[in-house]
Amino acid sequence: MTSIRAPFRFLVLAGGLLFSPALALSADNQPPDQKSGAGDAPASVTEEERTAAKAIFGAQCGWCHGNFGMTADKGPALAGTQMTEHEVQERIRNGKSGYMPSFRKFLNDDQIALMAKYIKSLKPQD
Repeated sequence: MTSIRAPFRFLVLAGGLLFSPALALSADNQPPDQKSGAGDAPASVTEEERTAAKAIFGAQCGWCHGNFGMTADKGPALAGTQMTEHEVQERIRNGKSGYMPSFRKFLNDDQIALMAKYIKSLKPQD
């Protein structure tokens, strides 16, 4: 019973975030020193983390990023981003003027860290 409740509670929480502003991540227009190679290795995400991240992604990011970050839509594809995991966290937290709102009011630090880890785990399709 507990294993069924935990994901359900998470989906209810994520569903409450459904009406927040759309998220658009992009490394474009970043100064070269902001695109350091450190932390660019794909992150390892467990299936439980992936499920939780996709629930948040569907409610928050899916408005602009297609196929759970794999393809561009109104915003760029996130798979293969050159941003570090820390830079992705900061982009989600603080937004990007003219492109993406801040999500610090909608996602807590753990959720932001999970989303950055998920985004960094996405491998671009050939």
